[in-house]
Amino acid sequence: MATQAQGLGDTILLEGADSDLDGLAVCHCGAGSEAGEDVCFVKFGAVLPGPDAADRFERLLNACEQLATEKGLGQLDAGMSLARQDAYRRMVDRGFRTWLQGVTMHNPNEPGYSHPDAYVIDDWR
Repeated sequence: MATQAQGLGDTILLEGADSDLDGLAVCHCGAGSEAGEDVCFVKFGAVLPGPDAADRFERLLNACEQLATEKGLGQLDAGMSLARQDAYRRMVDRGFRTWLQGVTMHNPNEPGYSHPDAYVIDDWR
């Protein structure tokens, strides 16, 4: 994919049952990328919604952690809207901590993909 072709990192494709795609993550890795030295940065990630979305999200986080380890990077960064309450809690349970807060405003004021049962990682820095 473009991230890999430009030498910025890699894209994780999360395979599901029947070889369907359960989710994906675009990760920037290390110096020369948006991540910076010794960091794997999940620029965007998402899993399919539905009853197994939380399990898919855990698998996606595992895959991101594995990528960081394989690349020899000491830190994994990912952005999250706190409106996605369960996804945020799962990240905190893994040791993620808030270091930058921001506000998104939508017109009209509707949740879009920032609602409690969405499992999306995005960063608006």
